[in-house]
Amino acid sequence: MLSSKNVVAAWNTTNTTTQTQTPHRPSLLHPTFYWGYNCQVLFSGWPGSDRGMYALALIFVFFLAFFAEWLTRCSDADSIKPGANKLAKVAFRTAMFAVKSGFSYLVILAVVSFNGGVFLAAIFGHALGFAVFRGRAFRNVGRRVDG
Repeated sequence: MLSSKNVVAAWNTTNTTTQTQTPHRPSLLHPTFYWGYNCQVLFSGWPGSDRGMYALALIFVFFLAFFAEWLTRCSDADSIKPGANKLAKVAFRTAMFAVKSGFSYLVILAVVSFNGGVFLAAIFGHALGFAVFRGRAFRNVGRRVDG
């Protein structure tokens, strides 16, 4: 019969008293947001502990989010030539959606690093992309605009 002590002991991964359990190792994975340039974004070891590479990572995430909004605008039905073949329209919109989804998932994976700077870069990239490509301030006459 299993007791509650046995169940708790079986799931305790920080206890290193037996040979079969692996020792607890510190990692770069944080369960909460943190501020700092020593992080890992998208790829193992990148940007590392270099401040310049961290700034490049923030710029990269910003533009990923920005271009995801641009691709959303490009895949709108209004942005396709009116006389185009229906199959070509569907193929174009499907391809644009697939690329936009890939960009969006990369932004999500970057935010999962739980770094506050990466989170803000993603938010500002999406916000500026929305304002430029789909916001009312830059609306073209006769085009459908979200927001």
